[in-house]
Amino acid sequence: MATIKLARSTSCSRCINYAEPRATVKSGLNCDVTYAKTQMKATRMIYGKDDKVQAHTLIQSFKPGEVTPEQANELGFELAQKVAAGHQVAIYTHTDKDHIHNHLVINSVNMDTGLKFQAHGQKAIREVKDANDQICLEHGLTIPEEPAKVRYTTAEKSLLEKGKSSWKDEIREVVDQVRGRTSNFKDFSALLNENGIDIKLRGKTITYTHLNANKKVRASKLGSDYEKETIFNGFERQTEPTKDRDSATGQSGNNEPRPAATDSSFDRDPELQRSDATTEKLRESQSGEQLTRDSTSNKYRPEQLQQQLEKLRNHTDQLQRDSSKAVNRILETPENDPERPVRQKQDGNLEDPARNESEQRPIKRDQPNHHQDHGPSL
Repeated sequence: MATIKLARSTSCSRCINYAEPRATVKSGLNCDVTYAKTQMKATRMIYGKDDKVQAHTLIQSFKPGEVTPEQANELGFELAQKVAAGHQVAIYTHTDKDHIHNHLVINSVNMDTGLKFQAHGQKAIREVKDANDQICLEHGLTIPEEPAKVRYTTAEKSLLEKGKSSWKDEIREVVDQVRGRTSNFKDFSALLNENGIDIKLRGKTITYTHLNANKKVRASKLGSDYEKETIFNGFERQTEPTKDRDSATGQSGNNEPRPAATDSSFDRDPELQRSDATTEKLRESQSGEQLTRDSTSNKYRPEQLQQQLEKLRNHTDQLQRDSSKAVNRILETPENDPERPVRQKQDGNLEDPARNESEQRPIKRDQPNHHQDHGPSL
């Protein structure tokens, strides 16, 4: 039965320094395992990606007695070919525990493309696990069984056969009802408590307590549907539609109206300012007069809707009247009268030529000098 663990590191050298001295058998994919540290660093330097994540580590463990160290190393080499093709991988087989296991150190940069190895989250773990299970089945090895979604003890099965339910089943029933009505652990815990179930979260472990029966049970005993990972994944699925809707509409999660953009330097017309004041009064009156809903339905009462529609019509009419007055006042100004002759704007520095004509001095022109040697000008 082979299991895997996947992690990443910012120091490839540290990973190799830990795995190499303890190795009984070692091999390399796309590199000489003796010089793996140097060759992996050279690849990262060529592509200029020697910072941040430098390596990924993969631990492949086997059931005691199923494989020899040599067989385990070969299986590790096959796994490296499946999940890290094009990357340099050093495979180190350890036998210092009761179960034989491999440490695979994967260089983060692909030799051919220069792209980094992507292994993040549950999806990557699932892909590596599936590849590992396939290799084990091909070699006749056992693989871990999928955990039961609902797990019953012998005593519980006996009660079920008699048509009775246990206190554990009561916990399962309450959890099933509550999980679909909450989107975070705090609300989930509070609602469980209201229904007689207490919950404690410690690390990766959840413990449920039946308050009336005063009995405790771990989530793993109830089944995988009641463990931390399943519960929290349910919270994420419930919040995803809201986030997608907000991102699609470009709106934030709250429903508060956005304030209108204003420019204090803009000189507003008095009539339009009066309209703005009317709008503000209507907004204040609406905020102060919250509509009350009928307790027997989810609709507003007809008389309330009629009142609001009447206010809206009056407000719209007032806005139109104020806007018309403002526009007419602007059009009636002398500057906008098309029949008024346009007066040419004169520069204040210019003087009246008729008035200052006598004051202008005669222009003195240079007269030809006939006494010069070259004679009169022709």
